[in-house]
Amino acid sequence: MKKGPGKAVSGPLAEGWKQALMNEVEGREFYRMAAANARLDGVRQMFTFLMEEEERHREAILEQIGRMAEGKPARLVRKAAGKREIQKFRSPLFTPEFVARGKNAEGEAAALSIGMTLEKRAIEQFTALRRKVKGDAEAEKVVADLIAWEQDHLKLLARQYEQFREMYWEEARFWPF
Repeated sequence: MKKGPGKAVSGPLAEGWKQALMNEVEGREFYRMAAANARLDGVRQMFTFLMEEEERHREAILEQIGRMAEGKPARLVRKAAGKREIQKFRSPLFTPEFVARGKNAEGEAAALSIGMTLEKRAIEQFTALRRKVKGDAEAEKVVADLIAWEQDHLKLLARQYEQFREMYWEEARFWPF
């Protein structure tokens, strides 16, 4: 992070932002690896989109830390394009033919599961951060927006995971009940 004019950022809120920043960096790098290893173009596009989203989160958090250092209130603007772009990943990205290949598909399933874990962790940490900023309406809104952003990612991954799992079970002729 660049050093410049402004006061040092410290305290519980600053620590929350720092942890959130690390989460976004870790998520970005995970999605970069998942995209590089994805075998289906649609899955690669989804992981690339999530990687770019994590980078946007990282930049937003850095902006919040900078605003704190300058004594300015929190402010976050989520571009409408990101909200619209996530919609293109609604349909199943996995084809029955891909799932039928068995072991070739298991890496994608694992990546979806790990991605869901990362998003859940981010939601939990932003929820804890929201408690720390209670009473600061602008900061509460910023954190609530970040939570909503992460929840959108979790829903996307969970939807793809469930669709994949159903196809995988069907291919294996496994029905839980």
